[in-house]
Amino acid sequence: MDDETAVAAVLVATQLKRFREVCEVAGPIEPRFDGATKHVLLTDDRAFLFPRNHTIVAQLERECDVYATVDHPLVSKLLGRWDEPAISPYPFFAVTRLRGSVPGDMSPEHLRMLAGQLGTALAACHDISFERVPRRLWANAWSEPPPTPPTATECYSPLRELGGAWTPTGTASWSISSSRERLAESVAPFVSPAARTTLLEALEAVDAMDPVLAHGDLYERHLLLDASGTLTGILDWGFGGVLSPLVDFTCSQWDSASWAAERSYGDLRRHLWTAYAAHRSVPLPSWEQVHLALTTFDIVALAPETKTHYYWQKSAEWQAARRAAARDSLRAQLK
Repeated sequence: MDDETAVAAVLVATQLKRFREVCEVAGPIEPRFDGATKHVLLTDDRAFLFPRNHTIVAQLERECDVYATVDHPLVSKLLGRWDEPAISPYPFFAVTRLRGSVPGDMSPEHLRMLAGQLGTALAACHDISFERVPRRLWANAWSEPPPTPPTATECYSPLRELGGAWTPTGTASWSISSSRERLAESVAPFVSPAARTTLLEALEAVDAMDPVLAHGDLYERHLLLDASGTLTGILDWGFGGVLSPLVDFTCSQWDSASWAAERSYGDLRRHLWTAYAAHRSVPLPSWEQVHLALTTFDIVALAPETKTHYYWQKSAEWQAARRAAARDSLRAQLK
C-alpha cells in the first residue's frame, strides 16, 4: 500500500482535502501508525499528531505543552494546534519534524556514545526554569497538578513510589525517611549493618534532588539517530512533567539488547549520569550515590512480590537475572 492510500486510515478523502488546505500541505505525506497514543502524518518539515481516540487528547495536549516549553535542538517545537471537525473529531497538532531512525542493536562503544549524548541533552532539558513550565506539567500524567510547583519532597520519585511514600494523588502514605528505611530493609540481606548508613546516606542524597521537567518514559523507541549513530531527536514527551530527575535514569523500559551491550552492570546508567552531571548547572549527588540508589531500585522493583509498572515488559527469567546482577553489584559497592 502506498503512503497516500495509507493516509486514509487517519483522514478520508474529504478530510485530507480540507487538511491540505487548512495546514498548507502540498507535498507528499508519510503516515506512521506504530505509536501507542497517536497517529503521525509526516511532511517534509512537520509532524502532525492526531490522538488515536478521545481518551488520549489530554495526554497529547500535555505532550505539546512540553514542545512549547523546551527549547532544544533534539526536541520538536510546537508549531500549531487545530480544532477542525471537518478534519478530525479531536484537536490535532503540528511540531517540527526531527530526522533519524530508532537505534538498533548496539555495541558497548555505541551504547556509551549514545548514553553520553543523551545525558548531555537531558541536562539542558532539566535545567529549564519552572517559570516557563505550564501548570499542567507540575505533576506526572496520572495526577492532578498542585497549586504550586512541587518541591524535592513533593514531586514524584521512583524511589519513593517503591518505598511507599508517594501515591498517585501526591499524598504521602509513609514519611520520606521511613520510605528510605523500607528500601534499605528490602535489601538488608545483601548489606552489612556497617554499610547500612552508607546506603541510607546515598538514598537521602538522591531523594533530595530538586525536581525537573523530565521526559518520564525514555527508551530506544523514543530516540532518533542519524546514519553515523549521532542522537538527532528525543520523541514522545507525553509522560513528561515536573518530577524527580531520577525518572530519566531508571532505564527500566530499555530493550534487553541494550542492556546486553553493557560491559558490566550499571554501564548504561553510569554513562548517562556522568555526561548529565558534567552539564547540569546545579550540584548533584555523586555517581557512587546514584549507583547505590538505582541498584537498590532494581533489587526492589524486580522482586516478584513487587507490584509496579517498572520492567513489566521483561520476562520473568530476564528479571531474575537482572535482580541477581544488582544484588552482586550492591554487595561489591558496599564492601
